[in-house]
Amino acid sequence: MKQRVAFLLFFYTFAANAFAATVTGTFVGENPLQTVSVSYLTNDFITTAPVNPDGTFTLNLNIKQADCLAFTFTGTNGVQRQIYFTVSPADKIMLEMSVTYDDLVVSDAKGSADVAFLKKHQDKMNAYHKDVMALDKAYSTAKESIDRQRIQTEYYSKVQAFGKQMEPFYLENKTLLTSLLLAYVNFSREFNAHKQMFKTLYNSVSAKYSYSVLINEVGSKVSNPIEIGAVAPELEGVTPDGKTIKLSDLRGKYVLVDFWASWCRPCRGENPNVVAAYNKYKSKKFDVFSVSLDRNAESWKSAIEADGLVWKNHICTFQQWNCPQAKKYRVSSIPFSVLVGPDGKIVAISLRGETLQIKLAEMLQ
Repeated sequence: MKQRVAFLLFFYTFAANAFAATVTGTFVGENPLQTVSVSYLTNDFITTAPVNPDGTFTLNLNIKQADCLAFTFTGTNGVQRQIYFTVSPADKIMLEMSVTYDDLVVSDAKGSADVAFLKKHQDKMNAYHKDVMALDKAYSTAKESIDRQRIQTEYYSKVQAFGKQMEPFYLENKTLLTSLLLAYVNFSREFNAHKQMFKTLYNSVSAKYSYSVLINEVGSKVSNPIEIGAVAPELEGVTPDGKTIKLSDLRGKYVLVDFWASWCRPCRGENPNVVAAYNKYKSKKFDVFSVSLDRNAESWKSAIEADGLVWKNHICTFQQWNCPQAKKYRVSSIPFSVLVGPDGKIVAISLRGETLQIKLAEMLQ
């Protein structure tokens, strides 16, 4: 009887820990972080643990299947840092990290192919982040609008170039769910510009991880009808002067469908570039169809006048992100643009800054 009880206790103890992955970490140097919590991407909470005075922490994660997890570190004065990677049952992961002014740096990672990828990924991101922060500081201190426009153009060019540089790295690791996860964390706002990469990553892991919320999210975007060569969905709305217009009214022209809002700083920074394109090519069968995600009519109209958006094709439903026109085009961030050809088919997606001027010169000069 005692042997049977002992066996049952062993069995239940084993069963309770069968899916217990562990993540241990050490912070090197000064550390303002005090706790770490873990959740799924759905925000469903898993566990939390203290960061000890010596900078160490241990997490025991009772998970039944591999999935993407968010690790959120919080500390004094509202300091918060996050990292994301995939954890599988029975993983024994060890991390070494340090905290900078604006980032959490993983200096060493062991225990799985996913965290090894996380380390390599962060190495590639560090230099890029420094360049972007420098541009952001320059933008905030620039006194002339022409300087801000130049910085904005340089920023978008750098974002697009870096995204293209990262694509081979993600694709070389396409069997890892963390590869898709980090690609999405960093480039979801430019999803359409990297759509083929996301398709390849999705197709590589979707069957194995079909239960993951990341797979459902990316799958929805992969099936997005907004892609080069497809017919642009119809857009219809009311202009500031009460006239009903349609995108199809402009058939026979190259049309930049531009999603923006008066409250969106990057949109307002991009507007001079769109105005320059319109003024340069309006005599060559080029037009702009602007869809605003504004909430207030006066703010919308004032921004149109202030930014010199002199074309006649402006519509707004005043529903912000619930705008049906934006949903039709699967808009997840703004500014967002789609270049439509004279036949109504999509020619290019997410054109900004210099890339817009280059594409229009290619098409219209």
